[in-house]
Formats: sequence, structure tokens, C-alpha cells
Amino acid sequence: MRFLMLAALLPGLYWDHGTETAGRLRGAGILRIYVPAARVDEWRAAGLMATEFTPSPPRCKEAEAPRVDMRMNVASATTAPWIIANGWKFQRTPGGTWCYQTPAGGASLAAAEAYAYAVDAIVTPADQDVDEFARMLAFLRHLDRPPMRGMANIGVVDDGSESTAEVLNLLARRNLLFRVLMAPDPQFELNVTPKEVADPYEYATELRRKLGDAHRWVRLYGSEVVLARLTGDGPRARLHLLNYSHRPVLGLRVRVRGEWKLESMAIYGYDKAAAQEFGLRDGGTEFTVAEMGPYAVIDLQK
Repeated sequence: MRFLMLAALLPGLYWDHGTETAGRLRGAGILRIYVPAARVDEWRAAGLMATEFTPSPPRCKEAEAPRVDMRMNVASATTAPWIIANGWKFQRTPGGTWCYQTPAGGASLAAAEAYAYAVDAIVTPADQDVDEFARMLAFLRHLDRPPMRGMANIGVVDDGSESTAEVLNLLARRNLLFRVLMAPDPQFELNVTPKEVADPYEYATELRRKLGDAHRWVRLYGSEVVLARLTGDGPRARLHLLNYSHRPVLGLRVRVRGEWKLESMAIYGYDKAAAQEFGLRDGGTEFTVAEMGPYAVIDLQK
């Protein structure tokens, strides 16, 4: 029962190919797949656990392929990284199944993002990414912990507008941890109702100022392409770090609010993962991740 509970958190693979590829999937360690209705019986006869699925509305909601786009900086004649991420969407419209269709090199990050937010997701990868997708699934299985609720100190009352959607996107990109609400909740240090915001960028900047850096749950130094999700249940916390670029991030400095002990660290693609310069400072816990690819998970405890 526990295995099934954990396995349900893993993203699935949509595979619109014939059973001549069954050996390839088995070799990659993938035994459960989602396929078109017309192929279910042949795939089951080939020995794989196949489920009928159509990766389009109304069966699923579209998740963008996670990545970094380079866009012109509004303040200067240079380009700046713009993160395409789905975490804020998952929080705004919880429930249901999300579907990713990823280009070459994007499947493992999509799987990690879906796992970090504990959403039901199905990924259609580029053909050459099947082995990499399978390796990410194996990594996620070994994390071996049911999801905990996202930690946040900003409550955002959502009016459903496009401007509020952009505010949520910008908060996420600044690693300002929020929860979407129906009404203000006093448990949050800052409650806001954006409504029709003229300039979401300035609004998000002002929210960061009002909250104050000392009150932020997570602060990252040394990268503009890593987003954080912090989950916890009181005495335990799990920090998810997602690198949206296709290059390793080096020397990422992390600060988590509160005093924590390091329980474990796992970094996808790295056999030995250790937090460097781990210590307590000014009411926070700080450490360095020397190098990481698309995904790292740090477990903390009081």
C-alpha cells in the first residue's frame, strides 16, 4: 500500500508508439505507460501495464515545457533569463491531471517539477529522452517520502484575472513563497488581493519590500535560473530546488528561514551530494550546493 501511495506521485509516460519499442522501454526500466485507446490491448499483450489516455483537454490541463528563455531586459540593452515554470499554475488551479509535451532535453525537468509540486502529471517526451526520463523516475522513487504541504508566508486572494496570474508568476520567479486563497488568512504574514494591477512587475517588487528579506522562507544566491519550493509539517521540511536552464549551476548559496539540521541531500545525476559550509546564522540556516543539474532535494529537521 505504501509503495502504491508513493508511486502515485510519480509522473507518467505517454507513449504513442507500437509494441516494437517494448524492449526499449523495459530496458529503460519503464513498465507503466499511457497510450492511445487503440493500442491498449497490444501493449498489455506485450507485458506492460498500459492505461488508455488522451493527452489533451478535457482529460488534462496543459503544462508548458519548463525552460529558460532569454528576453530583452527592460532596464538595459541586455538579455535576461526568463523562467518558464508551472509551479504557480499548479497552486492556482490544483487538482486534475497536467500534461507536458517536452522538446529534446526537457523531460527530466518536467518530471522533477511535477514531483516537487505533487501533481498528477503525464509527460510526452522527445523520443531520445526516454532513457533520461526513466533515470529521473528512478531518482524520484528513491526519495521515498510522501509529499508535505507547501510552506508560505504570503497569502494571495485570487480574483481570476490575467494580472493576478502574472503577479503569481513573478512571485514564484522571485522565490517569494505564497499560497492562493479565497479570502485573507491571518496565519500569513502578508495577505494581498492584487485585482487589476497596472504593473505586475512593480507590484511583485513592492510585495517583496513589504515582506522584507528577513522574513522570506527561502533565499538563493548565485543563480537566476533556480526556483525553490519548501514543504513541511512542522519539525521536518523538504526543500526542492529546480534548475530551469540546461546547464549545471555552480556554487548555489541557500538560506532557509529558521534553525534546521541537515537530514539528507540528493542531487539528480550526482552520486555523492553534500551540503558545504552548512551552518546557522542570524535566525536562518545557510549552506552551499556546489553543483547541481535539473533537480536537488534537501531534507531538514528541527
